Amino acid sequence: MTSPFLLPAGNVHITLSGGRTSAYLLHRLLEQNGGLPERARVVFANTGREDPRTLDFVQQIGERWAVPITWVQYSPSKPWFEIVNHNSAARAGEPFEAMIRHKRFTPNGRKRICTEQLKVRAARRMLVASGWKSWTKTLGIRADEPHRHEQDDQPRETIWMPLVAAGVTKPMVLDFWRAQPFNLPADVDSNCRLCFQFGLPQLERQMLETPDDDFPDRMEALGFGSFLRYPWSELRTLVDAGGDVAGLDRRSRRRTPCGASDNEECFA
Repeated sequence: MTSPFLLPAGNVHITLSGGRTSAYLLHRLLEQNGGLPERARVVFANTGREDPRTLDFVQQIGERWAVPITWVQYSPSKPWFEIVNHNSAARAGEPFEAMIRHKRFTPNGRKRICTEQLKVRAARRMLVASGWKSWTKTLGIRADEPHRHEQDDQPRETIWMPLVAAGVTKPMVLDFWRAQPFNLPADVDSNCRLCFQFGLPQLERQMLETPDDDFPDRMEALGFGSFLRYPWSELRTLVDAGGDVAGLDRRSRRRTPCGASDNEECFA
């Protein structure tokens, strides 16, 4: 039987979100293909809002598994992306803020332009600038995430989800990482810190753990809308006062399904 992890023909864009599942997929691809050919490229799209430990994890993957990883992040001017590395990658939300200012729009649950601009398009533009015309794009979506299986092909991109075909589930991924000499710390949530797709109890926990992180407040102060249906300052006031944060869920903006909303991974 042919392995579901054998690379298809042509160029292959391997997305690495910085989470355990996409990293597990990368390991299986390396293992089944005896490494990666030049026509395959591993890409990590940095938004500037990742937990610093996520950046360290991505760096460890590249070093320990001897695989080149292209770090890309959004730029508000042509060519609309820049190549960075572990040392130069933004850590204070600079690409995210630049995107909000340029688009004059604050992402929300119904229109997640952050994923589209900071991850999907930044990576796509980099690949086109590298000379690629079309490619297969891997997504580290598991078999036990059926609500995420409907992924349409995009211009230039054919979507490939080998973990679905292989029947890989979250317990299998966690078992793999428990056997490894390195891992993403257990308390790292999804991708971006204080993501508006998180449930309110999770946001409350993060806000209490990092009270000085005022990025959402500052972005909404730019005047281009709110991440949630109500101002972030209202949520912060309630958290600081120890109020009923869960009660705000009734007023939350409807969210389109994504990895972050399930404390999973948000892909490029």
